[in-house]
Amino acid sequence: MQSEYLLEKKSGYINFTISGPYNAVKFHCYAKIIAETCGKEKLNRVLVNALNVKGTDLSILERYFIGEKIAELLPAIKIAVVWPEKDINKFAETVALNRGAFINVIGDVEKAKKWLMSSV
Repeated sequence: MQSEYLLEKKSGYINFTISGPYNAVKFHCYAKIIAETCGKEKLNRVLVNALNVKGTDLSILERYFIGEKIAELLPAIKIAVVWPEKDINKFAETVALNRGAFINVIGDVEKAKKWLMSSV
């Protein structure tokens, strides 16, 4: 089984839900899909829900590459990532922030939406 995604346009943001096993190649492609969708829809906010992804305890190196890809492809997009709380260590977030991205990795969907829609 491969990871899959569902893209939905919501009021003021794109909801990007991922499910299935973690796959590095697919995840790196997701940033490009998100960038293209935001451009097409003229939106600059994305909620990425990865709570249904299996294998989310990623290596430091993989987190580094994800952070780099987010900063490279999504520099003008505010991104709230909902990740299983037990596997959050903020490393990918820090890498992305240090390269100019605007991202917050959170373990709760409602808190992520609140942050995403805030003016900060």
